[in-house]
Amino acid sequence: MTDTIFGKIIRREIPASIVYEDDDILGFRDIAPQAPVHVLFIPKHQPIPTLDDAAAGDAALLGRLMLAAAAYARREGL
Repeated sequence: MTDTIFGKIIRREIPASIVYEDDDILGFRDIAPQAPVHVLFIPKHQPIPTLDDAAAGDAALLGRLMLAAAAYARREGL
C-alpha cells in the first residue's frame, strides 16, 4: 500500500474507528463526517485512487467493496 493517509490507516500507523475488515478490504468511520453516517471502504492491497483509475481487472474488488458497504449498512439498520 502506498504512503498515503489510507496506507497509514491500513498499517495502523494512524488510529481509525474500524467497522469492517477482511483480507482485502478495510472500512472505517470518517474523522470529519459530512453526513450522520460516513464510512469509507478501501482496498487494503491494491490502491484505486479514483473510480476513473479503475480498470476492468478491478471489477471483482470493486464489487466486493460494494458488498462490504451494503453488509455494513444492513447490519447498522441503514
